[in-house]
Amino acid sequence: MTTALRAAITTTVGLTAREYLRVSVDRSGEERSPEEQHAEHVETADELGIKLGKPYRDIGSASRYAKKSRDDFERLMDDLRNDKFGADLLWLWESSRGSRKTGEWVTLLDVCEEKGVRFYVQTHERILDPRNGNDRRTLLLDAVDSEHESYKISKRVLRGVKTNLNHEGGARGHGICPFGYERIYERTRDGSGRSVLRPTKQGPLPAEAQPVINLFYGIRAGLSMVSIERVFAADGIVGRRGKPLSAQTLRGMARRYCYIGKREHKGKILEGSWPCIADFEGAEYDGKPVTVEEFIAVFYEVQAILDDPDRRTNHSGGPQHAFSGAMKCGRCRGKLTVTYRKAAGKEQPPAYQCSVKGCVRITKEELDKIILAEVLAYLARPEVYQAVIPEDGGAELDKVRAQLAAKAAQLKAFEDEDPETPAEARLIGRKIEKLNAEITELERREVELTPGQSPLAALFDYGPDVAARWNAKPIEVQRQIAALLLTPDVLGEVRIMQVADSPSDAVADRIKWAVAT
Repeated sequence: MTTALRAAITTTVGLTAREYLRVSVDRSGEERSPEEQHAEHVETADELGIKLGKPYRDIGSASRYAKKSRDDFERLMDDLRNDKFGADLLWLWESSRGSRKTGEWVTLLDVCEEKGVRFYVQTHERILDPRNGNDRRTLLLDAVDSEHESYKISKRVLRGVKTNLNHEGGARGHGICPFGYERIYERTRDGSGRSVLRPTKQGPLPAEAQPVINLFYGIRAGLSMVSIERVFAADGIVGRRGKPLSAQTLRGMARRYCYIGKREHKGKILEGSWPCIADFEGAEYDGKPVTVEEFIAVFYEVQAILDDPDRRTNHSGGPQHAFSGAMKCGRCRGKLTVTYRKAAGKEQPPAYQCSVKGCVRITKEELDKIILAEVLAYLARPEVYQAVIPEDGGAELDKVRAQLAAKAAQLKAFEDEDPETPAEARLIGRKIEKLNAEITELERREVELTPGQSPLAALFDYGPDVAARWNAKPIEVQRQIAALLLTPDVLGEVRIMQVADSPSDAVADRIKWAVAT
């Protein structure tokens, strides 16, 4: 414990505080996330006997040059003005976390002075009272220094962007290094003599570049983003954060001109200084070599496909079996998938088999007939669509929508960032991937909770000729319907038992419908 903290403890026990958290870089140049700041605040508050209340959080810049709003800062100001702040202290990591705009900072000081709210600044290790002349002077000097630093950062970033766009060899990479590429940095000195890291080269990283090639060729082949997401997940392809690439992330990747060696800036397509993603030895698709010229042609075909408002997915080469993966092994609960065998040199009829341990195997044709009969009977009922989801999401739906709005705002803020260092670029990239995954899950939950938007209704509207309409649906849609219906809460989870655990070896006797209790 520092001397400053020891001296403060005698006067702070019993005080309350609320934090304003925003990403910060400390004096050593190390970035401090809101979570890291909060952890240190909690430790200090415990030592001082101060109780921390609900924090305010923002990811937008406090700079005078920032273009993004800071919603929680505005809420903080409103709470202070309207006596809803409810604490003795406003806790900041450092003064610049409040604002790098001197006028805005002075307004905050004035409001806190009027309301009797003091500051605890973590980097100062003490309480500062805006009613005290010396403390106010310290806080004001912090604001002036922060605004000047913000000015220097803005000039440096804009200069970097301009330099990268106007580079003699083509626009250089700026911001997060795209998935599929690796960027080489070298330490050089800028005009002021400072030692800085500069990107000197960017090229395909084969382990990531090959999946990118597969993405574009898969779209051209008619696969949906969801199909490709599943294939990538099955193949163990993950983003740089170690998590599967979502359909939404893949769609964004399919729109990026960087993969053909170009850069998009404010609606203009510029020549880049890096090669096409297919420009590496061993680039291939479906066992055939892929040339740069061929990939570029495929890229533009994909843009036309994604631009087509009447786009329909052709599933040739995709899933072939409606119920594969939708049923479970009665012994180990592994998924059943379709397999083929030979006996005495002759092909045997396809069968479902446990994909985990091979615990069970059962004839596909007869099992499909039984399962399909149950599915079609269910689909023929007029009331089934709302039975798949609650009629009204209520409070949970409101909560999900609020979370979606917040996550979408965070995503846009991170996507608009212009990182200055490789470490900052990697951090922002990881946060974007995490937010994309969270948004995808929240959107799925919103659909489930929204009245009249049942996933089943969207896939298969009620009407006559159920069997004919089922047969007209692409296999992938059939699989989505099966995934919705073959669950304990609807028709039941289909579990295939071993012959030894069944009344007989008949297919019907080996089926167990596990329903929710």
